[in-house]
Amino acid sequence: MRRTGALAAELGMRAYLVGGPVRDLLLGLPAPDLDVAVEGSAHKLAEVLARRLAGRVHKATDFMTATVVFRDGTDLDIARTRRETYPEPGALPQVEPAGLDEDLTRRDFTVNAMAVALAPERFGRLIDPLGGLADLNARRVRVLHDGSFEDDPTRMLRALRFMLRLDFELEAHTRALLGRAVAERRLAVLSGARLRNELRRIFAQAPASALAELQELDLLAAMGLAPATGEACTAARLIPQAASALEIELDQAGPAAVGLGLYAGLSPADPAALGERLMLEASERSRLQEAARVAAAPPDELTRCEPDSGLHLALRGMSPAGAVACWTIAGERARRRLEHYWLDLRGVSADITGEDLKAAGYQPGPRFADALEAALAAKIDQSADRDGQLRAALELLATDGDAHSKR
Repeated sequence: MRRTGALAAELGMRAYLVGGPVRDLLLGLPAPDLDVAVEGSAHKLAEVLARRLAGRVHKATDFMTATVVFRDGTDLDIARTRRETYPEPGALPQVEPAGLDEDLTRRDFTVNAMAVALAPERFGRLIDPLGGLADLNARRVRVLHDGSFEDDPTRMLRALRFMLRLDFELEAHTRALLGRAVAERRLAVLSGARLRNELRRIFAQAPASALAELQELDLLAAMGLAPATGEACTAARLIPQAASALEIELDQAGPAAVGLGLYAGLSPADPAALGERLMLEASERSRLQEAARVAAAPPDELTRCEPDSGLHLALRGMSPAGAVACWTIAGERARRRLEHYWLDLRGVSADITGEDLKAAGYQPGPRFADALEAALAAKIDQSADRDGQLRAALELLATDGDAHSKR
């Protein structure tokens, strides 16, 4: 930051650390993103900075921004200080150059509208024209003006995200403005992609409470979606516990897919329509639909007294998202059975293949799959070695009449 501020000064510009990094540093939290605003050309500063510090530049001219990527993978986002105008509610903003004061007033919440000077003679000085530090100390989220949610309805979801991430409360007037925007269904006009991106962030940062808070603040209704049932909210609160019990990294399962799957499976919502509305990618849509399916109808084998091979056959192919969703709604016995499958049985396979059956003189056919299943069952249920598995497979084929007779 010192070098950035000094280089900007050399170029006749003023640079500032702005937004989220300032907030997080004041809270004593890690600041993973570095956002710099410059009164001058973002591209020019980025090019000089990349040249001096052996980085490379990515440009995005429509919004007067540039990103410098350094050799260690660190990103530095640089943006021209600017003002924004919204041609109509919910539209993307039109931008034009402006000074720092106007740049700060265009932001979403006071706690994100602070800056730190990077110029050598003022390095480290806090610039807080809108009372962000007071709101930070009071642990509250406050919008900058009464039309904030109308200008950009995604701020309704961002308000929730900051509440959950920082454990803040909504300032009273901001809560009233949010309620008005909810009643006006402001989120319903947004594209699925914009809703999807915000929901992903919310579920990633607060997987246990995201769904309940979306329902509590009526943000689902504001998106034009059905309400979440209490059963769905209760199940969603168990998402982190389920992932831990199954030793699944929650990022691998996709917390948004799991949470929204529980919502769709246990509430009056259509999983396929929800995936389409949010413009989910095919893989995420598939995870959501599986989570919804197992939440609505968990596999019977989890509660029936079946051998382990039956459990393996029934749950084979279940994704991490499906497993986490299933655990959250299952009873105690079903959870133990699910954990047994996921941790002990999921990777087990037979030690023989179709080549072994061919070597025994049988012609390939549809029953080969059944024979290999019999071998796997012998391994799982009887701890059969390779020879025992082959015997189980051949016994099944021997009862198959002429369809698979030996050559």
